[in-house]
Amino acid sequence: MSRQRPFFPMPEGVTGHAGGTAAGDVPASPLYLQIKLMMRDKIDARTWRAGEAIPSEAELCAQFQVSRGTIRHALRELALEGYIITKKGSGSFVAQGGLPRPAAHVPLSFATLLHERGIQFTTRVVTREVVGAPRSIAAHLGVLVGAPALFMRRVRSVGGDAIVCQESWSNLEVCPRLDEADFERESLFDAVQRCSGKRVAASNVRYLSFEAGPGHAALLSCAPSDALLGLEQVISLDDGSVVEWSLTSLRPGTSIVASALPDDVTRGHLETDAIVRGGDRLQGGPGKEAALRRRLELQALQVRRDVVSLAHRYEGVPFHLGGALSMVEIVVALLLRVMRTGKDSTPWEERDRLVLSKAHASVALYPALLRAGLISQDDLDRGLFGEGAVLFKHPQRDPSRGIETSGGSLGMGLGYAAGLALALRRTHPGARTFCIVGDGECEEGSVWESAAFAGFKRLENLTVIVDANGMQLDGPTSEIMDNGPIQRKFAAFGFETQEVDGHDVMALVRALSLRTDRPRAIVARTIKGKGVSFAENNVIWHDNALSRDDYERAMGELDAREEAVRHGRG
Repeated sequence: MSRQRPFFPMPEGVTGHAGGTAAGDVPASPLYLQIKLMMRDKIDARTWRAGEAIPSEAELCAQFQVSRGTIRHALRELALEGYIITKKGSGSFVAQGGLPRPAAHVPLSFATLLHERGIQFTTRVVTREVVGAPRSIAAHLGVLVGAPALFMRRVRSVGGDAIVCQESWSNLEVCPRLDEADFERESLFDAVQRCSGKRVAASNVRYLSFEAGPGHAALLSCAPSDALLGLEQVISLDDGSVVEWSLTSLRPGTSIVASALPDDVTRGHLETDAIVRGGDRLQGGPGKEAALRRRLELQALQVRRDVVSLAHRYEGVPFHLGGALSMVEIVVALLLRVMRTGKDSTPWEERDRLVLSKAHASVALYPALLRAGLISQDDLDRGLFGEGAVLFKHPQRDPSRGIETSGGSLGMGLGYAAGLALALRRTHPGARTFCIVGDGECEEGSVWESAAFAGFKRLENLTVIVDANGMQLDGPTSEIMDNGPIQRKFAAFGFETQEVDGHDVMALVRALSLRTDRPRAIVARTIKGKGVSFAENNVIWHDNALSRDDYERAMGELDAREEAVRHGRG
């Protein structure tokens, strides 16, 4: 990766920028670089989509009115940056630009990061300007050329030393009056959520290095020739609308420190946990595990909101809300922390698999798949019924979306998962299979036939998670057919077993990250309907329709819980 300056347009009159100006959109540079930047814009704007072939050299020559040599030079540059892959005899195809990072699609907020560490910092707004969006900005933000956009440059300092320079373009169409916020007191993410009435939900991140140049050197007190670490983010709200395109530049000697659990290097998700300056950690805050716990708990709250919202969308239609809400922390720990999903730089065929045997609870699976990057917001927006749907109330097999098997009939998932684990042990021994079953479901004899098979084959790559919420359709499991100490039954079939609090995200992460020489069964003690007071331990909500009053009450409770988590009150 070359240390060239990134293309990040600035308004006219703003100096020391990373590359290009908003007025011209293409910086003064050799012709092949200008062509490269225009082609990169097409990739960034999704005009040319990942996996698709780009036009042929002859077509590009005609389109840009340049020689074949210029086109080939531009294509070589794009290939070096990781934007395209050229296959001899087949042409060039769009790749994912830059080096992929093993991380969930979680937006990185430096203000939140510093707050979490207990680090005192100041923010200085160097430039703030509302302009009509030029072509490249409009493409990134998904607005018309000339639509109002807010450009800002801010510098954050710790102990009087500038450590971060942040430049951003924000979409004022989805965030009216954002330009009136006091950004020296309020973070951009907080202001965006306040002005839009929506939540910041996802980002695409690209890491790059480049020379500081005179402008950044003056802001970050470094030499113009020093290398800066840059993080380019395109950030979206929970309705899928793009709200920000930003470039964050870190002062030399400043880095992001990641916490890692066992085997995170190969299958975990990167979590930014602290800022380091000059080789020394800036100490403070509740610690790495507490920061990770807070992030996962907030993700779980958002998944619960989405469960309630999905059910509310279909008035009068019953959903299995109790069992969906009880397994939220399980799917969050798996998909957003433990599993190699294939969307985190793991080769697709080497990904871990998740089988939801208690498939009636799929309304909790889909929001977690969305946050793991396995399904899109459009997939969810199509709904769960009708011809246009690609997701369903009871899942239909679609491995490309992380749905490994169809579901509905209880007791069938563990047998399928055991078969998957056996096949993967032969073809991709590093891949793991996880299967979520219900404790009521464990009354099915097929569960124990599958457990016997898994134990006999010593499927060490298989982990079963029992969502032990203690209730089923007709009442408490202890009264319908008592499973007794269910972990002993799995142990009798050769499983290594462990019992955990199924709503403690860190306990789940630790338990699910372990891999031994035998299959594992994790008995997660949960509460049916967790997070919504009127549904907790209430058998009525095994399968029930949500009224408007129920919806508003549930969302109010979840909002209050989020406030408590964000402010460290539980």
